[in-house]
Order: sequence, then structure tokens, then C-alpha cells
Amino acid sequence: MNRIIISLCIGLGFLCHNVNAQKITLEGKVYDSINNPLELANVIAIKESNGAIASYGITDDQGRYKLNLDKDSLYLLRASYLGFETWEEQFKALNDLEKDIVLSVSPNQLDGVTVVEDFPVTISGDTITYNTDSFTTGKEKKLEDVLEELPGFEINDEGQIKVQGKDVSKVLVEGKEFFDGDTKMATKNIPANAVDKVQVLRDFNEIGPLRSVNDSDALALNIKLKDGKKNLWFGDISGGLGPEDRYLAHPNIFYYSPKFNVNFIGDLNNIGQQAFTLQDYFRFSGGLSSLAQRSGSSLNLSNDEVGLSLLQNNRARNIDAKLAALNFNYNPNKKISFSGFGIVTGIDTELSSISQRTYIREDGDNNELLTSDIEQKNTSGLFKLSTTYTPNAKVHVNYEAFVKNSDITDENQLNSTFSTFSNSIRSTRTREPFSIQQVLNAFYAKNEKNIYSLESNHLYKRQRPNYGLLTEQLPFPGSVPLNGEGPYDLFQDKEIFTNTFDVEFNYYRVLNETNHISFKSGISLNKQSLTSGLSELIDGNRQTVGSDNEYVNDTEFNFQDIYFGLGYRVKFGKLTVSPGLTLHNYAIDNSQQNQVTDFDKVLLLPSLNSRYEFNSTQSLQFRYAMEAQFPDIQNLVAARELRGYNSLFTGNRNLKNEWYHNASLNYSNFSMFTFTTIYGGLSYQKRYESIGNTVNFIGLDRVSSPINLDTPNETFSLFGTFEKRFPLWKTKFESRLSYNKFNTIINGATDFNESFNQTYKLAFETRFKEAPNAELGFKKQLNNYSSIAIENTFITNSPYANIEAFFLKGFAITADYEYNDYKNRDGGVSSTYDFFNAALYYQKEDSKWEFKISGMNLLNTTTIRQDSFSNNLISTLEYAVQPRYFLASIKYEL
Repeated sequence: MNRIIISLCIGLGFLCHNVNAQKITLEGKVYDSINNPLELANVIAIKESNGAIASYGITDDQGRYKLNLDKDSLYLLRASYLGFETWEEQFKALNDLEKDIVLSVSPNQLDGVTVVEDFPVTISGDTITYNTDSFTTGKEKKLEDVLEELPGFEINDEGQIKVQGKDVSKVLVEGKEFFDGDTKMATKNIPANAVDKVQVLRDFNEIGPLRSVNDSDALALNIKLKDGKKNLWFGDISGGLGPEDRYLAHPNIFYYSPKFNVNFIGDLNNIGQQAFTLQDYFRFSGGLSSLAQRSGSSLNLSNDEVGLSLLQNNRARNIDAKLAALNFNYNPNKKISFSGFGIVTGIDTELSSISQRTYIREDGDNNELLTSDIEQKNTSGLFKLSTTYTPNAKVHVNYEAFVKNSDITDENQLNSTFSTFSNSIRSTRTREPFSIQQVLNAFYAKNEKNIYSLESNHLYKRQRPNYGLLTEQLPFPGSVPLNGEGPYDLFQDKEIFTNTFDVEFNYYRVLNETNHISFKSGISLNKQSLTSGLSELIDGNRQTVGSDNEYVNDTEFNFQDIYFGLGYRVKFGKLTVSPGLTLHNYAIDNSQQNQVTDFDKVLLLPSLNSRYEFNSTQSLQFRYAMEAQFPDIQNLVAARELRGYNSLFTGNRNLKNEWYHNASLNYSNFSMFTFTTIYGGLSYQKRYESIGNTVNFIGLDRVSSPINLDTPNETFSLFGTFEKRFPLWKTKFESRLSYNKFNTIINGATDFNESFNQTYKLAFETRFKEAPNAELGFKKQLNNYSSIAIENTFITNSPYANIEAFFLKGFAITADYEYNDYKNRDGGVSSTYDFFNAALYYQKEDSKWEFKISGMNLLNTTTIRQDSFSNNLISTLEYAVQPRYFLASIKYEL
């Protein structure tokens, strides 16, 4: 396989070289009339024979541009810059040439703005606008295909967008949020033929009164639609069928008008393509986070909403997925707007796995072979309603309500083998989380120098994580006082109620153009209650296990944080520095087993943000914050809880907060002159009085409890990406390294644990307009896990190749192949597996119908492997994947 990849790389390299041999280079500089170089001017060459843009360039901070052109062709060279006259000249590309261009100030300026033609890229203030027709071929299908053609853009498999190395936080369509601004819903569903322009909004802040004191480097995208897609319904509807009862239905329907827009996305399939995954669920948090958390303080509320399948596509034995999602925006007038969305999902998943587990303990009896068959049923709903009132530029008021609800059931059939001891187990885990969160905010700019805000946040949350265990062997012998005889049927019930209320007042004072100061005060109140109990089924009746205080919890918890903060922002030329200090006063108590444990605490938490802008496309940013995190009620309960077939948990009522230093340094450099993107960063966190675990092994079972550790835990990460685009190909290298050092206490002895994870990826991709395009790459992962007693190193080598080809009239073929060589260098476990997928498309020119035949997992791979590491467990998981299947589908464009 490696030889095939290398041969393809060499062949494509020769092809690119031969094509480039027919090119000439035109370069030079763009000046104004007094000989100042103009940065970010557009220079394009239009081929006279067909009127198409043949090459384009954006000048750098020295005014330089470079174009690659076909030799012996006639071109119209055009240059433009906002506020200047457009310059044009005809020439014939005979040999490499240097040509400087001088632009004259436009006499028809209106407030310093000049309307220019649709150049590939235009830059005005903090907005970069890409004319998509200058970059695309017309063969793109979705927004993600369009964005991948734009320089400086990157889209991962989860639909997360990066521009010049920075994450895009929100996607708008015609200035309106698309499903709360979610990037994946936009990139995977908006049709490519509806997109006219893509605007990058730097330092994005949608709250008008705060824009003058904006200290954010957030990025947003605004998708401008083509005129033919406004005031009418558009989108596409797909449907497909295949052998073995495979099916797919996927409608995308959109409507946009100046006052109203609505988007509907539906999905129904059993081919493993989840339209809404666990990662999507957590991204849709509604943007409603704790106000105090922005000042470095947080209460770590435990959640049990992870019932959505972590696996997707062909990474499970079977997945049936359903989705219905509706988003709307309504603006009855310029002062008020309404928006919202509703998302309902249903996912039925079958998982089959074999896990080789190594428990971190020193007695030598630490290896377990665990087989598992899980059937999971999950129904979830998310609903959000927002309204914004902006009577003028000085006032901004908004209200948001966000509701989440899930019903999750896991049925798991396990078989556990320790040496010669074997046990058959059946477990049932159910979760019914429900929450409603409301936000009411008001912002007021009295004048340019005085700005006020009042923000409030309320959360109500109910959790019911219950666990049932049916086992042939006596569970937890000597630890859990059971009265019945096997098989043993245990049930752990639990219910948690959470009420939080936050309110914060901010005052911003603009001293002058380079100095701002801010003051804040706020309060965060949290009240939780938890009840739980363990019962045993004996002769058809449920009986409580143990005494009232041993396995029965009835706990109340109160958390109060009153804080005052001071912030300052100063600008020294290209450097902006923003230090801050926040004083927190905490009052905390928990009541259980007729005892009250309480404590008060005062913390002063500093922060520092600094940003140096070398130029408009190159920056260096440093962030530092001291933060404190407090445990919630689930870590404080004194009575034992059943957490798994061989796991008991006891809280610690005397648990205190952990505090830590967070520091990060990020660099970004994007050159439209050389079409080179470089970004990277490093982060470091050191946690003091960190909340770790004490783990006591009792035979094959373990009892864990949280504790504040004396030794700090540390995390260090480093990442970097280099991408270079050429006229006909691009190359990319990225790496990510993460080192974690943490401590745990096992059977009373401190155990020092380390993990060092490394990922490297090198890719080469062609960018021909008509010829077939291919991407070749190689990915290497090294995961090293070690403790005092054990060390394991897992290595995965993954070469891959993708191809897309158009042929005859209307036909296209796509194929992707990935080979994986996985091994445990220390444990002797190894395996190889590969995936090959292909699809054949047909769409007649100007037709609304597309026909497709696709095959997934054509090599019929049955299992794959992955590894993981926790504070007391190293495991290698081998799980079944979906078998080979075929699907014939039809898509109709509205």
C-alpha cells in the first residue's frame, strides 16, 4: 500500500511539473500616487479569449503581488483598491515579467468608500469578502465544498471551520443566525449553488453598544445568497434505497426574505450517517454559560447527557438515525427581531466490542478481557427562542430561553474474564436529563465614553441517572451487604435538582482612543439537592441495601459567589494589553446525614490578554488566567453509589475547590501574496489542590472517591499547521502534541501517571479545474501511557487517498481509501484494517436531478481498534463496524 501511495505522489508531482512548465510569472508592486505601497489591493488577470479570471493576487504589506499565467495568451490586467480608481492594461504573456502599478485616488468617493467590481477578494475594515465564483468550478455540492476552495479556510470532518488558523464561532446567512450559528449545520446542508459571497467578520460582536470596547478576536462568517435564491424556496431533497433494507431520506429546505427566513433539515437513515452527533448536541448549548465563569470561577456541574452515541458513520455495528430540525428568524421591523430553533433526534445504536483492559495496580492481577454488546435508544430535543430589541444604536436588550430534554436507555450484555474467573453481566443504564435556561440582558451606551450592561441567567435542571445490574456472580463480596442468592439484581436510583441564578453589572469607561477601563460586580447562587439509594430484588420485591447512611443519600448543597472585578485595556501601537483582577467571596455548605459541612473562602483571580498585530494578517496572542473550580453535589455525597459492574463510588463531603494557572500563546500568519497559512500555539495548565481519585481495589472490584491532591497536575499541548497553495496543487502539514501529568492514589499509595499523545499529518492535494483531482496523505498517531507499574505505547500509521473525477457529460466518480496499521508496542497487540468507499454520480447539465450509486466499506472490514487511558485504567478496544453496503439515491434541487 505504501508503494502505491508513493507512486501516485511521484506521478502527480510530474504532472504538476509538466503543467507548470507552460506557465509564466507576472509580479510587481502596487503603489498610490505618492509611492506608498498598498496592502490588500486586488490584482487579477482576465483571459481575453473567454473573459474568465485566469489568476488573481492580493498584495502583501509591501504592496507585492504575483500571478501565474499561461504562456503566449492575451490578458487584461486589472488592479483595484477601495477608494482608488480601477487600473487596467492589456498585455501578452510571453516571458516572466515584473510590472509595478500606480493607483490614483478616486474623485467619486462617498465617505471614503468606492464601489468596485466583483474581485475575488475585497477587504474593508474588519470584513473580508470572497466572491465564490472566482474560486469554485460549479461542481461543488455543499457550503463545505465552497469553503475548502477559499484561501485560508479549513473544514474538518465535524464541520468546524478555521479561517487563517482561527476557529469560526458563528455562521450567519444574510446576516441572520443559521441554527444558532452552528458551523456544521451550515457547511453540511447549505447548497453550494446558493452561495454568492462569503464574508469573514473579524473581531465579531453582535451587540452594538459594546463594539467600541470590544476585546474579542471572535470570527464569524456571513453567507450572502445569490439573487435567485431570495424570496423563494430553495434547497434539495435526497432519498435512497439499498439491499438489506438500507434507506436514506434527507430534505434541506430554505426560504429567505428581508423580514423572514426559515430553514428545515430532516434526516432518516440506517446507513450510519448521523446528521446530529454527540459533539453537535454539546455545541448547541445556546451560548448560555455562567457569568461568573468569565471571571475565572466556575461550579463544575456534572452531567449525564453523554448518552448520544460517540460513534458515527461506519464506526458501529448498526445505527438508525432520525432528525427533524427547524430554524427561523423574523424581523417585523428594524427595532425588534425574533429567532429560534427546534431539533428533535432519535438514534438507535448497536455496539459490539472486545476490550483488553489493564488496571493500574501493583499486585499483578490487573488484566481483564471484557466483551460487550450494547443496544442504545436515545430521543433528544433542543429548543431555543430568542428576541432582541434595539430601538437605536445605544440600546440592546435580548431575552433567550433554551430547553434540553433527553430519554436515554442503554442495555449492555457483558462478559468479564480475570485470569480464570469469568462473570456474565447484564446492565441497564437510563438517563432523563431536562433543563431550561433563561437569559435576560440589557446594554446601554450613554455616549461614546460610558457604556453599561446588566446580564442575568437562570438555570433549572433535573437529572435521573439510574443504573440496573444483573449478575450471576456475587458482586462486591464483603463490601456490599446483599441478602439474596444469585443471580443478583441490583438497582441504583438517583435524582438531582439544580437551580442557579447569576446576575452581573458592568461599566465600561473609554478614557481615550487607546485606554479603556471597566468595572464589574456580580453574584452567582446555586442550590442543589440529591437523593439516591441502592436496592436488591428479592422474591419479586425491592429491598434497600445496607443502612440508611451507607447506601442512601439525601443531600442539599448551596454555593454562593459574590465578586467584584476591574479591567483595563491599553494599546501601544500594534500591541494591545488587557489585564484584569477579580475578587471572589465564596460561601459554601452541604447538608447530609444530619451534619452540615460549610466553609467560606476569598480568592483574588488575575487575568491578562495581550495581542500583537504585525499586520492585518499576522498576529501573536497571549492569554493568562488564574481560575478556580468547585465540585458540585455529586462529588460530595457521603453514602456509596453503584457506578458500574465492578465499580463503587463514595463522595467526599470535605472536598474543596481546585485552582489552576491557564496560559496560552497562539500565532497566526496568512499571506495572500504567497497563499501560505501558518498557525500554531501552545497551552499550559497547572492545577493545584486538584480533584483526583483515590482507588481501592477489593479483589476484582474497585471503590473510588474524590480527593484534593497535594501534588499538582499539569497539562501541556502544542499544535501547528503549515499550508501552501500553488496554482495547481497544495500541500499541508499539521501536528498536535499533548502531555498530561496527573496523580492518583491506589490502595493508599500515590501513583504518578503520564500520557503523551502525538498526531502528525502530511497531505498533498491537486487543484485542477478539469482534470481528475486527488488527495494523498499520511497520518501517524503515537499514544504513550505510563504509571509507576505499567507503560504502554500505541502506534497507528494511516496512509490515505481520495480522488474525484468528472468524465463524459454529467458523470462523476469519488473514492476514498484509508489503511490503518495499529499496534501496542509494549503489549504485543497489533492489527491492520482499511476502508474503501466509492460513489458514482450522474447529473445532466442544467438538470435539477442527480442520480447516485454509492458503496461503503467495500472491503468489508469487520472491526477496528482504538486505545484510551484514565486515572486507573489502560484499555485497547476492538469494536465491530457496519458491514459493506450499497445505496442507490436520487436528489432533486428545488
